[in-house]
Formats: sequence, structure tokens, C-alpha cells
Amino acid sequence: MAKPAIDNSPDRAEPTQASEGSTEAGQGAGTSLEFHASPETTIGVEIEMPILDKEDYHLAPGAPRILEACREEGLEGVSAELMQSMFEVRTGVCQNVKEVREQLLSTITSARNIAGSLGYDLALFGTHPFQRINASALTEDPRYARIANKLGWITYHRVAFGLHVHIGVSSGDEAIDLMNILSQYLPHLLAISANSPFWQGVDTGFASTRAVLYGLVAHSGVPPQFEGWKEFLEYDQVMRDCKAIQSFKGIKWDIRPRPDFGTIEFRICDSPATIETAVALAALIRTLVISSKRLLADNPQAARSDRRLEWINSESKWLAARYGLEATYIRAFGGKRRALSQEAAELIERLIPIARESGDHAPLMKILPLDKFETGADRQRRLYREHGDWQSLIQDSIARLRDELKPKTVKPMEQEAAPSAKEASDV
Repeated sequence: MAKPAIDNSPDRAEPTQASEGSTEAGQGAGTSLEFHASPETTIGVEIEMPILDKEDYHLAPGAPRILEACREEGLEGVSAELMQSMFEVRTGVCQNVKEVREQLLSTITSARNIAGSLGYDLALFGTHPFQRINASALTEDPRYARIANKLGWITYHRVAFGLHVHIGVSSGDEAIDLMNILSQYLPHLLAISANSPFWQGVDTGFASTRAVLYGLVAHSGVPPQFEGWKEFLEYDQVMRDCKAIQSFKGIKWDIRPRPDFGTIEFRICDSPATIETAVALAALIRTLVISSKRLLADNPQAARSDRRLEWINSESKWLAARYGLEATYIRAFGGKRRALSQEAAELIERLIPIARESGDHAPLMKILPLDKFETGADRQRRLYREHGDWQSLIQDSIARLRDELKPKTVKPMEQEAAPSAKEASDV
């Protein structure tokens, strides 16, 4: 078996050193806690997208019209979200990240064309930079009405846009083991995806304001460390008995198990600045899961729960939300720290061989070298300082999405030449 790419060095804070979406990589089955296993490491992705007025670039309550037109056109993979100014694009169950990319490009292209025909535009960011929250309209649905009734004022702070990635796993115990191991990489994923530095016309000082806003919601954040599926079931039962949640879907952790789909769901990421970055993050997450499965096969004790990991992972996540890739990362219980950008770059380098095995390496290569990678948050701040107006940020996001969705043509001189007779004979 190939050596796992997860860093299990002695100075890392690692367990062995101490005593609502609808796209999923497995099959749905209501709200039962029976774990519907996924036999393979399949993947499904969801992206929450803002709907913009073409004239003033404010968020626009266009989801009802857009989704109705999508239904009429037979476009699948789109659905309503909490607010009428947003909707979700999702893939089906994919065998690899190449399929994810193809489905996202196809669905977003069709959805963007439909939105454009109705007077709207689409973009990619984690928060709208200048929209006032009281201008948002709730989606007309009993479920969302219940959410608004429970959350009150906080409801309108959830006008934020995220990337969710589901990875198929074989059992509930494996899901918990993987969550225990992978929580330490939440800061890396958040920092790379960070794309929400502005909120209601203010530079918040955070790389991911969305991560902070989502922390206002109950049962969110870094997940607890569990001993196994049985202990998670006990947690779920206690929370249901005291009416804190109605089902496991009320748990909004940054990674959570989805027994109905046979997956673990990563909810940590902002909607990144480009589709290609979203695909790179999907590749990174899937490769992390594959590597962690190998680590568990070699050393089952690697997933041993330790509450101290939860404490320091939460602190590292906060630092990543605040400073992005410029944050420091806590590596060990003693407080040893290192630059998160260096940690993330070395993590990706270690994972590249495994990504090559699964065919997911090409998207990862596009964000390397990481010290040259400009996050969405960094780009937004740079553009505002260059132009001094909010519209330039929205125009840039709209243009980048438009350019990504343009059909790519290969010029004749770029096409690979057919081998000569001699070259063919040498193959």
C-alpha cells in the first residue's frame, strides 16, 4: 500500500499522539440515521450562487423566475436556497473530479443563460460586498419560514455563499474516523477558498466573513471529536430529545456525516472566486479523504478522538478566517505554529501522487505554486484599492465567470500534430 500523504510527524497535533443540500456522492434516504454506505470514494459538489441586478449589481430576488424557467427548460441540478437572491447549483454523483468540472460548467452555463434572459447576472463570491441585509427576501417555503422563525435577526446574516463537497464513505464509523482526522485541515480549505472580505460596504478585516457569520448559527463550527458512530448517535438522540434539532440535518458543522447519502459533507469553504478554484478544492478534499482512508488502514488508532484537537482546530480555523493564507497554523498541543500558506503548500505537494492515481491531479496543479495564488479575498481588496468603488468588484466577478464559461477552442497551431510514419514506428 502507498504511504499515506497525511503528515503524521511527531510534532503535528494528530490523534495518534494522545490517549442541507441535495447533491451527494451516495444515495438519499430521508432523515434516517441508518448509514447508507457508498462503496467507492465518489464525489458530489454544491455551489451557492448570488443573483445580481444587471443595472446596479445589488442582489436581486430572481430565484423564483430563474428556477421556474429552468424547470420549463428541463434543466436539472438547480434548486432554491434560503433567500430569493440566491440558488444552488449541484452535480450528480461523480466518480472523479473531471466529471464534477464538466457538470458544473454545463449547469452553470445553462443557468447563467436563463438568468441573463430574465434580466439577471450571476457571479461567485462568499458575501456580497455592499448589499444591506434588510433588503433580502426569504424564499416562500414552510421550511425556510421555520428557519427564519427560529433564527430571527440572524436569518438575514445568512445571505452568504458557500461550496459544499460530499465524499462517499463506507460506514458511519469510517465517517466519524475521517472527521476526527480531517478537522485539522479545515483551516487550509477555508484559507484557499476565502472570498468574503467585505460585508455591507465595510472591509471586515477577515478573509472569510462568511465563516464568522455562519458561526452565529447553532450547532455550527468545528465538529466534536467522537469515539465512533455509536457516540455520534447518542449525541444526535440527546439533541433530538431536548428539541434542539429535528433531524441530523440541523447539525451545521464544518464537516458532518450524511447517513442518508453515505457521505461526509465538507461545508467549510466560501464559494471561491472561480469554478476552477472550486474544482481544485473538490480535488483537494477528495484526495485528503483517500489519503486518510489509507492512513486508517495502516493505523486505525490514527482516528482516536481527543478533545484537545477540537480546541486547537477551532483556533486555527478562526485564524484562517481572519488572515487567510497569511495566518499561522497551530501544529501541536504545545502551541508550535507555522505559516498556514507553507503548511497548505506542503500538504498539496504530498497529496499530488495520490491525486495522480485517482486522475484528480490536474485541478490541484492549477493553484500551485500556492505562494503565487491569489485568493478571492485578496483579489477583491486589491481591486477596491485600485478602483475605489464596489461596482468594480462585482463587474470583475461577473466577467471572470463569463470567461470561464466561454467554449474553449483549440487553435490549429496548438493542436497536437499526428506522428510521422517514423515516429509511429518508434512507439
